[in-house]
Amino acid sequence: MAGPQPQPLVCVFFKLPPSLQSVPRIHEIAWTVFLPQLNRLNDAFQAVQTTHPSPEAQKIWSEARQSAAKKMSRLQELAFLNYDTAGNFLLFVKASRLGRNNPEAYHTFLTRAHQAAKKSGSVQEVLLKFREDIRIVVGQITTLMSGNGKDVSSFTSESSQSMLELATAVEECNAILEGHREELKEVQRQKLDENDNHPSEEEFQMVEEKWQAFSNSADADEYKWHALQREIRGFEDDDEPPMTYNYPTTPAMHTNSSKRPRVPFWRKFFRRVSSCLSVKKFVR
Repeated sequence: MAGPQPQPLVCVFFKLPPSLQSVPRIHEIAWTVFLPQLNRLNDAFQAVQTTHPSPEAQKIWSEARQSAAKKMSRLQELAFLNYDTAGNFLLFVKASRLGRNNPEAYHTFLTRAHQAAKKSGSVQEVLLKFREDIRIVVGQITTLMSGNGKDVSSFTSESSQSMLELATAVEECNAILEGHREELKEVQRQKLDENDNHPSEEEFQMVEEKWQAFSNSADADEYKWHALQREIRGFEDDDEPPMTYNYPTTPAMHTNSSKRPRVPFWRKFFRRVSSCLSVKKFVR
């Protein structure tokens, strides 16, 4: 006869962290939907540009990509706030475990959690603005390039499909962000004084493990935010070809390149200077 099953541990004092999947999933959507669809729009736009060139349309599209890249930085800011929230909560837990009162860590944690919840709401607005801005820009480009009966049907077809994909992805991100915001609000109900609900050693251990996992899921080293912004911004002004990225579905977005890595401008500059100096040396 089977013995009684162990009961799941219930936290009587500490609040558990938000879902570990929110930031990784949004990061994944940004890489696997936002970026590919913007690239798809870019390819369709450049194809029409070859037959119906429009400097004004090119300027509008370049500015739109710059703006979209800046909006992606808001996603990064949310991850940073999550990381700070987790770090301060862990300090609070550590002090409680040692029987010390640490109101500074507690209040800092509450402040960061409040900021993260607020940021979750503002990021939703940013993503809606991102979707609307792209829609407006596509309309402007279509109007500019279809003048005098020019055929831009290929761009219209591709942009319609891309806009649908972007809209769906934004809706998914905003649903995730809204859930994340509610979870952060719940976390802010954490109390400083244990009163009669002194945590058990098992609760301390479980809470530390879960908050550490949440901290790890928000660690900047797990993501490629800057690379994402650079890819969305485009490479019109670069003298190096773009790198080719793989987009895994795991939180850590390791990248591989089939091309040689970028060489920073300052390094190329000093190479050229060194080369010139070497030539002068041998000429003498």
